[in-house]
Amino acid sequence: MALPRFLAAAVVCVVIAGAPALANDIQTINQQFRKGDLAGALENANRYLAKNPKDAQARFLKGLILADQGKTNDAIGIFTALTDDYPELPEPYNNLAVLYASQGKYEAAKDSLEKAIRTHPSYATAHENLGDIYAKMASIAYDKALSLDSRNTAAQTKLALIKDIMGAQPQKAAAKTVAAVKPAAAAPKAPPAAVEVRKQAPATPAAGTVSIETAVNSWAQAWSRRDVDAYLAAYASDFSAAGMSRTTWEAQRRARIMAPKRIEVQISDLKVEQQADTASATFRQVYRSDRLNSTVTKTLKLTLQNGQWRIVEETSR
Repeated sequence: MALPRFLAAAVVCVVIAGAPALANDIQTINQQFRKGDLAGALENANRYLAKNPKDAQARFLKGLILADQGKTNDAIGIFTALTDDYPELPEPYNNLAVLYASQGKYEAAKDSLEKAIRTHPSYATAHENLGDIYAKMASIAYDKALSLDSRNTAAQTKLALIKDIMGAQPQKAAAKTVAAVKPAAAAPKAPPAAVEVRKQAPATPAAGTVSIETAVNSWAQAWSRRDVDAYLAAYASDFSAAGMSRTTWEAQRRARIMAPKRIEVQISDLKVEQQADTASATFRQVYRSDRLNSTVTKTLKLTLQNGQWRIVEETSR
């Protein structure tokens, strides 16, 4: 099975703080890459990295360029180094998995995707890719079973089912772009989020209930203060943590929040949809720390528990 058929490479969306001139350099490299000028893009990437060796986005771009040139092992080296330097970013793990899968190293691909998901439990691309890897590994196992016993009708049926499922998947192309870079501005204090509320049904919350928008802003402010206890308290007891136990997930979040020296989380364009005691809040999230900056669109699904809105699910794109 050809790699583009069953795995999609990630498009990195992290933004590392820098001067506008540096952002323009990244955009130039990205444009060359998108136009297919791989040699020119690689030359400019190497020139840029000679002066900015730690720039995560330029390194990510170089990895994509090398992969497009068929220099798989060199690309693997780039993404592996990124996971060492920025273990909190899921995209390099995902792209490592894509490259390992292209070499038939499905166990290594699986391990990389599991790391991506542990880093970012709501990373949908990694979950989908992991499902594809499991399916491919199952196909190999059923093929082996049939080579040992060609009359194994159960294995025949299962293998046929997997091939039908994977054969029905739409064609996926490896990523050719990196999100446009915008220079990070000086981090001002977060203003009150602009709120647009679309209620699908009238709600009758208990007296004293904190509003959804207040709950979301309080969650972001606790994260910004690195107040881990308040941050964790914003999540429901049944929060979906991608298969991790609550204890494991909390320990992971505590370590990642306390690692940077400073954190600032800003939210804007907040849109809330509420129905009785459940709600969905979607907003633009800007995260800044002394380690990295990122901008994503995030959706929190909340439920009313003991008069408080708690997060039960969290996804980003």
